[in-house]
Amino acid sequence: MMRWILLLLVCATAPASAAEDCFTSDTAGSGVTFRVMQAGAPYTGNFRRFSGVVCFSQGRLTRIDASLDPASVDTGLPELDAALKESDFFDVRKFPRVTFVSTAVQSQGAAHTTRGTLEIKGNRREVEIVLHTRPAGGKTAISGSFTLDRLQYNIGTGDWSNTKWLGAEVKLDISAILTRGK
Repeated sequence: MMRWILLLLVCATAPASAAEDCFTSDTAGSGVTFRVMQAGAPYTGNFRRFSGVVCFSQGRLTRIDASLDPASVDTGLPELDAALKESDFFDVRKFPRVTFVSTAVQSQGAAHTTRGTLEIKGNRREVEIVLHTRPAGGKTAISGSFTLDRLQYNIGTGDWSNTKWLGAEVKLDISAILTRGK
C-alpha cells in the first residue's frame, strides 16, 4: 500500500515540475547587433530578422532555441551588406539560418549561464552565454553578450581571413522582449 501512495505522489508532482512556460521573441524592442574591428576601428551592424523560443519552469530559464536570418544583415552600407551575404562571409544561399540551441542552463537569480550549440555556415561550436532577465512593462526582457571567433565559422574566407584588416573577434549583443508563446 505504501508503494502505491508513493507512486501516486511522484506521478502527481512530476507534471507540475516538468511544465514549461514558453515565450517567443517580439521583434519590436528586440535586437541582435554585432561589433568587429575593421582597419583598427570598431564597426557595428545588426540583423533585422530573428526568432526564438525561451522557456522557463518554476521561474528558472530552462531552454532556448533561437535563429537569425543572416540575409537580414544591416550595416548601413548596402554594398557591404551585399558582400556579407556572399560565400566569403555568410553564404546566405547555402546557409540561410544561424541557430543556437541550448543544452544546459544554470540559473542564479536573474543571471542564466546558458550553454549550447551555435551553428553558422554548417560549423557547430559549443558556446556559453550569460543571459539576464528583467521585467519590462508587464513582459520579460532577456539580454546578453558573447564574443566569437569568426574564423572558426568560416566567416571571412580568402583575403578576408587576414585579421590585419578585419578582426577575428566579433561581439554579439542580444536583447529580446518575450511574449507568451502560442
